[in-house]
Amino acid sequence: MNNSKKVKKDQLGMDPGTASNRLKKTLMFELAKRLDMHWCFQCAAEIEHSDDMSVEHKTPWLHSEDPKGLFFDIDNIAFSHKGCNYRASRGQSPKVLCPSAAAYRRGCRCEGCKKSKREYRRELKSRSY
Repeated sequence: MNNSKKVKKDQLGMDPGTASNRLKKTLMFELAKRLDMHWCFQCAAEIEHSDDMSVEHKTPWLHSEDPKGLFFDIDNIAFSHKGCNYRASRGQSPKVLCPSAAAYRRGCRCEGCKKSKREYRRELKSRSY
């Protein structure tokens, strides 16, 4: 290990690569929250901690006609809970009930889901600090 890396490891208490990856994940999570993108693509519930967030490909890229294109397509990216992403990759996607705020986040725009989303937003605002 070179001296520069050793100094960084001593000061950070971990390998600099590990620290860099943690910083990037925390930054991505904070930006997702600011953009209101911290909702699980699979179950539509809020992702509350960066440790539980994973990058999700909405359309699976593996074994597709254009794997490289789908892998890097930003419009094909969402975020999910790690567990939801894992289950979905094994064909165990959770069911989202309609009407609900969760179904609204998944794309349903029926009147019941719109009402559920409005009520959910009102509840969140009432809990504001």
